Amino acid sequence: MKICNLIHAGRAAAFVCALSCLGFAALPARAALGDTAAVPGGVALRAVGGGAGRVVSYVDDGGTTINEYVGSATGTVFAYTWQGPVQPNVEALLGRYAADWRRAAAALHATGLSGLHAARVDGAQVVVETAGHMRAYVGRAWLPAALPAGVSDGDLQ
Repeated sequence: MKICNLIHAGRAAAFVCALSCLGFAALPARAALGDTAAVPGGVALRAVGGGAGRVVSYVDDGGTTINEYVGSATGTVFAYTWQGPVQPNVEALLGRYAADWRRAAAALHATGLSGLHAARVDGAQVVVETAGHMRAYVGRAWLPAALPAGVSDGDLQ
C-alpha cells in the first residue's frame, strides 16, 4: 500500500515538474489570455464569428505557428491555438490563468485519467487542450466566459 502511494506521489511530482518546465520555452513578448492585445500595424488579420473576433498569426522562435484570437469589440485576447515542432510556452500564453490550469491538470493527473499524448484540462476559468509527439505539437487554450457572441470553441483552429 505504501509503495503504491509513493509511486503515485512520484508520478504526480514528475507531472508537475514537466508542466513547470514548459515555462522555460522562448516566446516573443505578447499579450496573454485576458490581456489587451497589441496588434502591430500591417499585420494580416483573419475574422472569426462573423467579425466578432480577429486572428493574428505569428511564428515563435521554435518554429511553432501561434494564432492569437482577439475580441473585435474589446481588444482582449480570448484564445490561442498552436501547431508546430515545439510546444510553445503555455505558461506565458495563459498568463494569470496559468495557476488555474496547473491546479486542474494536477487534479486530472491524480485521477489517472490524463493521457500520454493528448489531454484536455478544464480549469475553473480556462480550458487547455494539448496533443502531439516529438516535432508535431498542437493545442489550444481559451477562456469560455470571454468568447465573443458568435464565436464558439469550434472556431478556434
